[in-house]
This record gives sequence, C-alpha cells and structure tokens, in this order.
Amino acid sequence: MKKINPSVKLFTILGIALLISFQNNTALTSIILLLFTLFTLPYLSAKKALVLFLLLTLSASGVFVTGLFFYQEQQPGEVTKAAVQYGLDMALRIYCLGILGTAFTATTEMIDLMYSLQQQLKVPPLFAYGLLAAFQIGPIIPSEMKHIKNSMRSRGIRIGLLHIPIMVPLLVKSIRWSELLADAMTSRGFDGHQTRTYVRQFHLSIIDYMLMSFCILGGVLGTIFL
Repeated sequence: MKKINPSVKLFTILGIALLISFQNNTALTSIILLLFTLFTLPYLSAKKALVLFLLLTLSASGVFVTGLFFYQEQQPGEVTKAAVQYGLDMALRIYCLGILGTAFTATTEMIDLMYSLQQQLKVPPLFAYGLLAAFQIGPIIPSEMKHIKNSMRSRGIRIGLLHIPIMVPLLVKSIRWSELLADAMTSRGFDGHQTRTYVRQFHLSIIDYMLMSFCILGGVLGTIFL
C-alpha cells in the first residue's frame, strides 16, 4: 500500500467509500472490508489494531441498534429479519468506512500526500502547505487545552466537560500560531506563485493504474452481480 501514489490512493479510497455509502450491498461491503483489513493490519501494531477494532465495534453496535429501531418505526411490529438485516448493513458500512480511513492514514505520510497533490493534481502550494500546517498544529491543541484549563483552575474558575469560554483563548492562540507561521514562511522566502522543486518526485506507475482499474471494475461488477 505504501508504494501506491498518495493522490491515487486518496481518491480511490474516497470512491470506494462513496460506492458503499449509497447502496445496501452486504456482500460487496464485506469483500471490501476483508480486503482492506488484510492490507492494513501489517502496518498496525497489536495495540493499535485492538484499539481500532474496539472503537469500530462500539460505533457499529450503536449504528446497528439505531438502524434496527429506525426500521421498526417505519414498519411497526415484531423485530423482523429485514430490520435486523438493515441494522447489520448500516453497522457493516461503519466498519468498512473506518477500515478504509485507517488504510489510508496508516500507509501515507502527510508530507508525501502534499507533494503528490501538487505534482499530480497541480494543487497550489499555498493551499497545500496551509493544509499541512493545520495537520501539524492539530496534535498541539489537546496539550494547549490542558494548559488553559489549569490556568483557569488556578484563577478559581470551574471547568466543566463542555466549557465554551475555554474556546476563546484557544481561538486566539490558533490565530497567533497562524500569524507566526505565515511570518516564518515569508522570512524564509516562501512564494506560492514561483515554480518549486521537490525533494521527492511522485509519478503514476503501473501499480497505480492497476489499482484504479481493479477498483473501478470490481465496484461495477460487485454492484451488478452481488
């Protein structure tokens, strides 16, 4: 999976996700789930795999119950086989979407995706590096929220589980981070309109074309015959 072009991988997985989202095809969804689980597991540690399947199972269980009750409300009566099947289809879809997302994130580096989007899809550097910066700042936010909470507690302010005022200093810090990042890029001569060179070059290979052809053909055949 890591040898596949990141842009091809992204849009292939998005296409598969859309395919299973707009139809209740249990057999096709099950096959996709099995294939991408086998592709993804080698890139996950035992702990990460356990946490992933635990979270997906909890989410799928909730969706199954919701789908079951929703179907029953539309057709009152005893719990029927059709209602159970509808709930299972919804739960299986959640499982499959979770595995598809994990397959992409576990086998793709964000910097490689940005390079690929610029080289293959001609995404403007300003957008690509802005998106990359947002992903880099993301992991800092939980620790920053912890600092803000401790600061508020030291002032005698009680912090609840959903304390809206905490978002104000967090928003101010986010704006300050973006300004500092913009100044740093400008001071280093970054210009989004100039032609750039890249440390890593990405090209479409035979593996990428084979993956796209296999997914398109498999999706069409699975939709028609399964």
